[in-house]
Amino acid sequence: MVYTPIFAGLIAAFCWGTADYMSRSQSERVGYYRTVVYSHIITLVTLLALVPFIAPGLSFPAYPTLALLGAGILNFVAFNFLYRSFHTGVVSVVAPIAYTYPAVTAVLSVVILGAFLSPVQAVAITGIIVGVILLSTRFSELRASVRGSGRPNLTKGVNTALSTSIFFGVVYVGVGYAAPSVSVVLPVMILRVVGIAAGFLLAPILKQQVRPVAGVFSKKMIAIGVIEAVGFLAFTYGITSSGGSLPVVAALSGMGGAVAASYGLAFLRERLELNQVLGVILSLLGVFALLYLGG
Repeated sequence: MVYTPIFAGLIAAFCWGTADYMSRSQSERVGYYRTVVYSHIITLVTLLALVPFIAPGLSFPAYPTLALLGAGILNFVAFNFLYRSFHTGVVSVVAPIAYTYPAVTAVLSVVILGAFLSPVQAVAITGIIVGVILLSTRFSELRASVRGSGRPNLTKGVNTALSTSIFFGVVYVGVGYAAPSVSVVLPVMILRVVGIAAGFLLAPILKQQVRPVAGVFSKKMIAIGVIEAVGFLAFTYGITSSGGSLPVVAALSGMGGAVAASYGLAFLRERLELNQVLGVILSLLGVFALLYLGG
């Protein structure tokens, strides 16, 4: 069993879950649209600084580059849907839906890219995805929302969360197609360049404010951008390494939802509910199966 893609997926999960958790407060401060655009800028600057060390000779083969350009547009849309769903919906409703993107990636990678999954890997990936969904859901929050004043609409943000899952799922299939033909740094560079351009060009059409304001380059925003860069480098390295598997790495990266939820447990002193305990167990069993039984 080759462990590199598994550990790379877990690193991506840690980085993306951390960035997602940090983005919530940053979005409240400067808006979710600015958070998407300016975190993209910081990620790109970080990658450009790393290029001389990890990819001194970049090449741009035609079809992989076109795939990444298309993925870049979808990735920008997906990020906006993600932050918008967190901003407008009940987190315990929208987060589990948004973090089902590995299921979309796994199905499409098998159908489109011809990826192969052993029975053990398929069961392990399913367990991880279900575990993340359970861990991201807090039924006490749902009950409190229903009983609270105003009775918020629990379906609010569901459509954007579902769109997030589909778009991210397609994006990572495009990355999985292109990454073996280019350097590990090029996929995220193209995704970020396209995202930044789309962010500024589409702002008037989407009626969004994109001009820099106080806090747009805060320490937290810089941290989000840098952490996103590390997570994506781990993701692309995992799927291009020896024994790499896009469905496996994508499923593990989806545990970013569990990472984001764990910050709530640590810093907000929340307690695990029964379904969340089951989610932790299923996720850990899935990782264990990939490590020791999936070869």
